[in-house]
Amino acid sequence: MKKPVVRLLQGAGLSCASLIVRIAFGLFLTPYMLSALGDRAFGIFALSSLFAGWCGLLDFGLTTTTSRYVTRYYTKDDWTGVNETGSTAITLFGGISALVFLLACLAFFAARLLNDVLDESGLLAAALFFAGLSFAISKVADGFCGVIRGTLRQEYTGWTALITRIAIGLTNLAVLWLGGGVVALLVANSVITALQLIAYMALTRIAAPQFRFSLQFFRKDRVRSLFSYSFFAFLAQAGEIAVNRSDLIVIAALASIEDVTAYNLVVVTLVSYFNSFLTEGSSWETNWFAHLAAKEHTEEDDNHAETARRSFKEGFLRTFGYAGDNENLSEEFHRSRSAITRASLYASIFGAFGILLLGRVFIERWIGPKYLFAFPALALCITAQGLYRGSAEVNSRMLQGVARHQVLAVGAILHGVANIILSVLFVRMGLGLVGVALGTVVPGVAIYYFWLPNVACRLVGEKRSVYWRRQIWGTAVALLATLAPTLVIAPRATPNYLSTISYGFLALVMYLPVVFLLGLSADERVWFKRFIVKRLFRRDN
Repeated sequence: MKKPVVRLLQGAGLSCASLIVRIAFGLFLTPYMLSALGDRAFGIFALSSLFAGWCGLLDFGLTTTTSRYVTRYYTKDDWTGVNETGSTAITLFGGISALVFLLACLAFFAARLLNDVLDESGLLAAALFFAGLSFAISKVADGFCGVIRGTLRQEYTGWTALITRIAIGLTNLAVLWLGGGVVALLVANSVITALQLIAYMALTRIAAPQFRFSLQFFRKDRVRSLFSYSFFAFLAQAGEIAVNRSDLIVIAALASIEDVTAYNLVVVTLVSYFNSFLTEGSSWETNWFAHLAAKEHTEEDDNHAETARRSFKEGFLRTFGYAGDNENLSEEFHRSRSAITRASLYASIFGAFGILLLGRVFIERWIGPKYLFAFPALALCITAQGLYRGSAEVNSRMLQGVARHQVLAVGAILHGVANIILSVLFVRMGLGLVGVALGTVVPGVAIYYFWLPNVACRLVGEKRSVYWRRQIWGTAVALLATLAPTLVIAPRATPNYLSTISYGFLALVMYLPVVFLLGLSADERVWFKRFIVKRLFRRDN
């Protein structure tokens, strides 16, 4: 039988594959959709997507919360806890789904009442309704998905997400080819989302045969416990949205629409793709750290009301590292943190290096050389993200796994506020798009490269000197590994898709051996060799 960590890694790989499919279909379908639908219908489709995106805030961070708590009970073989937590969470997701459906209905009637102003054809009203309906279905699916992930079977959710993404891309292509419009696209997506829900329900029975969803298992104390955890996850999500959305607003207010377009296409798009890969690749870590912590800590905060009451006070204390120590965490926990942090650091630095090396020629081929004036801002953002984003993802997932994630909310909100203030200040100083990038980079480095790791070390009982030695050595190894690819590829890169992909693969081939030899311990190299051999011969560990 496969070990949990192998299944989780497979799930992370499948999630990244799903993201690649989404990006590929997005890059290919966007110009095709624009041509097939026309400017007005495409704009309505974009508005419906924006409506669904804002509805995402109603998640309140419950998806991560559900899988984390289910993992805690599953590790202890406590199926009563799994059933009560899972059933309570799915019921809450059902309530969120009903709320989103109500909002979709209200949006439909509001758009119909204002159709003379917004859209005389009434297309916007239908688009908003079906976009909301699809999202409402997906929220119920998230509840079952959380239970599956909680039982450390992320490969199930990974395969489902990948197949769903391929199905949506091919269906959208077929609808457009057959002459369908915006409503046909959204109806088709709703059907596929419903099929995804059915798949998750079936997979839940396989991943957790002893789990039973029933309203009889609904517990009010579980609601308090879930929301006491998810509240801070929600704040962190809101802070991230403030960071991601505010830059374009600042540029629109203080610069020009042309600058907004360039910054959005060059900086926001490529940085968001980069961050999405790191987020998907680390999605398994919360459950893994929760699994390891549950082995050592049998106090699961049984008094959920007391946990909810104390969480605000302790959350602010943990912000500055004065509460919530976990010094009894196992040696396996700390070894995992060390290995995962270095692996994430190597991945983030390589990703940033790839964008710096090939980003200019990719942009020139993709949208034309006239947008290259935004590349310095991209270079500044991606360099900083490469240095801190990988380890920051691990610290975030680890703190979520051991329920010390309150600091993430404070960090994200501080980042969002500082980002707006500094961006405005730097733009008024005449720095243009580089100033906007600096407004994001300066607080990001201060919070996620320096502050968060030190607080995380305090909260999990690791010496700061141990962390920083690992961080500095890992960064040095990764930077050393980028030297040869830079010398070989930089003079030869051309604005051609095939060339860009080929050189990216060559850079990876040249990068990995150096990291393997210098960046991994002897035991890690042995484990990695065995893992590869067993995968090639299709043998389980």
